[in-house]
Amino acid sequence: MTPEQYAAMEPEKVLRMMQIIAGALIAGVLSFAGVASFIVFGNVRAAQPGGQVPAAGGSEIIMYMAMGFAVVGVVMSFVMSNLVSANGVKGVAKMAQDGTSTGPKELFGRLLGVAQAKMIIAMALVEGAAFFNLIAFMTTKSLIPFAIVAGLLAVMAIHFPTKMKLARWLEEQQRELS
Repeated sequence: MTPEQYAAMEPEKVLRMMQIIAGALIAGVLSFAGVASFIVFGNVRAAQPGGQVPAAGGSEIIMYMAMGFAVVGVVMSFVMSNLVSANGVKGVAKMAQDGTSTGPKELFGRLLGVAQAKMIIAMALVEGAAFFNLIAFMTTKSLIPFAIVAGLLAVMAIHFPTKMKLARWLEEQQRELS
C-alpha cells in the first residue's frame, strides 16, 4: 500500500473489514462442522458401552494429534499474533522516529494494518486446529474432537474484533509511540 492509502484508512471501515474476515473464518469452521456431522451421523455404527461410537482401527492417533494441535494452535494464536503485532508496531515507531512517514495519519493507518494482521494470524491458527479436529471427528467418529471444535470456536469468538478492543489496542500502541 502507498503512504496515501495508509493515511486514508478509517478505523470504522478497517474494523468492519476485520469483522467480515473473522466472521468468514468462523463460518468456514461452522460449515465444515455441518458437513462433517452429516457424514458422521449419516453413517453411524453401533455405539459401544459409555456412548462412544467405535473408532475406525488405528485412527485414534489422529484424534490425539488433533487434540495436541488444538492446544498448540490456541497458545500460538496469542503468542504469534502478539509477536507479529510487536514487530509491526516497532516498524511504525521506527518510521515515526526516522521521519519517513507522510504524517500521523499514515502512521495511524499502518497501526490499523498491524491490528488487522494480528487478528488474521490469531484466527487462522485456531481455524486450522478446528479443521484438523473436524477431520479427526470424521475419521474416528468420536465426539471428543467435535467438543474441542466447540472450544476452538469460543477462542475464535475471543479473538473476534470489536470497536472497544480495537480502540483499546490502538490507544495502547499510540501511547507507546508517544
